[in-house]
Amino acid sequence: MTEYSWYPHPGPQTEFCETWQDEVLYGGAAGGGKTDCLILESTRFINIPDYHALLARRTFPMLQEVIDRTRIYYPAMGGEYKAGEHRWYFPSGSRISLGHCQNDGDEYNYQGKEYQFIGLDEAGQFLPKQILYLFSRCRSTNPIIPKRMRYASNPGGPSHQFLKDRFRIEQYPQGNITFGELVEFDLGPVKIRENLFRVFIPAKLVDNPSLLDNDPAYVARLMQLPEIERMRLLEGLWDAFEGQVFIELNKEVHGYDGKKLVGFPPPEWERFRSFDWGYSAPGCVGWWAVDYDGRLWRYKEWYISKRDEQKGAWVGLKMSPAEIARGIKEREKGEKIHPGPADPAIFHPHRQAKNQAMGPPISEELGKEGVYFIRGDNDRILGKQQIHLRLRPGDDGEPMIKVNLDCEHWWRTMPELHEHPLKIEDVDTDSEDHLYDETRYACMSRPLRPSIRQSPIPVGSFAFERKRYIQARKYAERHGTSIVSAYGRVR
Repeated sequence: MTEYSWYPHPGPQTEFCETWQDEVLYGGAAGGGKTDCLILESTRFINIPDYHALLARRTFPMLQEVIDRTRIYYPAMGGEYKAGEHRWYFPSGSRISLGHCQNDGDEYNYQGKEYQFIGLDEAGQFLPKQILYLFSRCRSTNPIIPKRMRYASNPGGPSHQFLKDRFRIEQYPQGNITFGELVEFDLGPVKIRENLFRVFIPAKLVDNPSLLDNDPAYVARLMQLPEIERMRLLEGLWDAFEGQVFIELNKEVHGYDGKKLVGFPPPEWERFRSFDWGYSAPGCVGWWAVDYDGRLWRYKEWYISKRDEQKGAWVGLKMSPAEIARGIKEREKGEKIHPGPADPAIFHPHRQAKNQAMGPPISEELGKEGVYFIRGDNDRILGKQQIHLRLRPGDDGEPMIKVNLDCEHWWRTMPELHEHPLKIEDVDTDSEDHLYDETRYACMSRPLRPSIRQSPIPVGSFAFERKRYIQARKYAERHGTSIVSAYGRVR
């Protein structure tokens, strides 16, 4: 039998292996030894016969890396690998399965399964609903074996915002803070109350001296990446990620503190509202003022939603059009608001929630309450370009859109939007894009013309490096080279 020893390095690796919480995210920079920690931590209870663990990656090609690394460690523990089953068997009868969720819906392949340990490597690449479904498979009927859900991930991917919210990374960016979520529900006549505990453990490259000793040039290679990738992979910053749409968005440039401005916006400025309809999904209303330069000032918002902690997402309040109209009028008392753009879908007959019969357009029902909208321009590509134009500072250093810092949901969701995986010129519609759509309607109702003479993007700037990275990614896909090699071939 092969002999092999592995010990976690002092610091975050050891902390990860010693955690007791129900859910633990070990995440951040590349090279922190996250995969090895998952692989070895999954073996903690292999001496108990009915122990069953699952290690998963999003796709099977990605999973192959995990399989290769288990071959380094598991034989020394008496493990025997059954390639046809993608499963390791240990002398006690315990098992560690290896799986993936390559396609939407593949999570249901695990229906009826029970795992006491689930480790998701590069968890950000999974879909949020896949993570939640797999979490439901993490159960234990053996009191000796705790149920443990463990995630290893760099920032980015479809579940970037989901993980950031679930582990309160914005609230606790330094991590290592345990917090609980009380879940209450009725199971027949029995009332269940259970606390689920979570903790985020940041990972840094310096936490894995083995990698630095064996490959000292690894840092140098990371330094060659464009800035956004370098920040994410080298520094582990969750505010910067590949595919981020509005990289130019900055609170210091585009935000303002409405509490400090008495009588703002001035009564002589035109005001209008924009609207994105939502019932089961969130809806939102934004109120805008237009100054004499055509600049848009978002001064308040209404995000028609609530936080569903079990789903780990914001969901709609299921309000009727009449209830929404009354809520809008209540928030507009004392103001003169012009009809603004809304989701074009509200101008078509819609199926009523109660009896599923076709009813009048939502716009008509809103109008009965005295709240009117105009049909928004739903050109997604031009709308995104209009937001970029307004975010870009002009010759005076000021952008053409300013947003009140009190608009917390706008500031929460807009920086987290990521590009569509197949159409990088659009926003991924699986992300929380309701406020983005509403903002897009507002900008398209007051379109700006691009400047005829635009200054070239300065070499070495953030925008220049990001554009170069996108070109390199396309080059790498076409020629089958690595991103690092491709990055050196494009300008």
